[in-house]
Amino acid sequence: MDRVSKRFWLSHQRTASLKERVLGAGTRRAASEALWALSDVSLRIEAGTTVGVIGPNGCGKSTLLQLVAGVLEPDGGSVATSGRVTSLLELGAGFSPELTGRENIYLNASLHGVPREDVHPRFDAIVAFAELERFIDMPVRTYSSGMYMRLGFAVAVHLDPEIVLIDEAFAVGDAHFQRKCLHTIRDFQRSGRTIVLVSHDLHLVEQLCSDVALLQQGRLVAAGAAADVIGRYHELDMGRGLPGMSHRWGTGAVQITSVDLVHDGAPTDVLRTRDALTIRLHYTCGAPVDRPVFGVAIHRDDGTHVTGPNTRTSGFPVDRLEGSGVVEYAIDHLPLLPGRYLVSAAVYDEDLITALDHRERLVPFVVVEGGTAERLGVIELAAAWRRTGAGREVS
Repeated sequence: MDRVSKRFWLSHQRTASLKERVLGAGTRRAASEALWALSDVSLRIEAGTTVGVIGPNGCGKSTLLQLVAGVLEPDGGSVATSGRVTSLLELGAGFSPELTGRENIYLNASLHGVPREDVHPRFDAIVAFAELERFIDMPVRTYSSGMYMRLGFAVAVHLDPEIVLIDEAFAVGDAHFQRKCLHTIRDFQRSGRTIVLVSHDLHLVEQLCSDVALLQQGRLVAAGAAADVIGRYHELDMGRGLPGMSHRWGTGAVQITSVDLVHDGAPTDVLRTRDALTIRLHYTCGAPVDRPVFGVAIHRDDGTHVTGPNTRTSGFPVDRLEGSGVVEYAIDHLPLLPGRYLVSAAVYDEDLITALDHRERLVPFVVVEGGTAERLGVIELAAAWRRTGAGREVS
């Protein structure tokens, strides 16, 4: 893909009849707005690699895949591929509702350029993969949406593709079928197929992809190792806000006026795994308060509650508060894996029943890759692998 651009026209003209459409054809361009879904994008994908394409909604991810698939033609630049391409862009596209599943397998394969005689030896495997043996001779209009999509996925992955394009196709079916799809992708990787994956599921992208391209407003802003580019996406996304942002409640007897995240003596909102981090809670109170309990919580942006320490359970009693001050929670080595997180801060009465001030999901921050090979999950454990036993080593 070399300096590729793709333009769509957004019409702002409403016409009420066919006659008006025909007569107004000459003025249509003047009443339209050019939308550049991709602008000057250059990307080279090596054979046998798995590359993820990520970015916010409307950034051009699906348009890029459609250009590679040949569904769309670029308005600038060029796209070149080498090998048979299978597209999992819109599963089941081309199925005829009145035809049976059996007939649609041959029809869909023909749309991928596979002749009928080449489908015969694969037919049983396609049906078994889709788990539709009992329904294969029924019209697909009688299928549920899950059955329909499973059949589309099964056909696409049994056509010996050399290049596989996947656009959010892993929402197909139940958890069992999703695992089967992932195993198929792993088999493709082991056999040296080239895979391009578009997904909003960054954990899936980290799991499957060695390299990632990041699009923003139709432009390529980063490309390279998966962990680095996903970290870059988190950094850019910080400016757009995070879900579940701050809520506040409490009696007000103590007020948390601000919360700072500090690394190497300076405020920050971007950290690396294993960095030192200090969470500073600034407070004030109008009258003395006895035995308050301070606490913090860290949530990942998908709502996962990572940790929730407080001064009472940590053995750090606070006897009395007066005026203003700072309470700190110091983390020597941050164990969080790359992702977006939110810090909550609170102060409660000594029984942890009454909130004096609770500020939920107040401060967002990003963790990017740093010094660890771990990529899956939420935290890095301070642990090591060992192998024990008296058995003889086999080589």
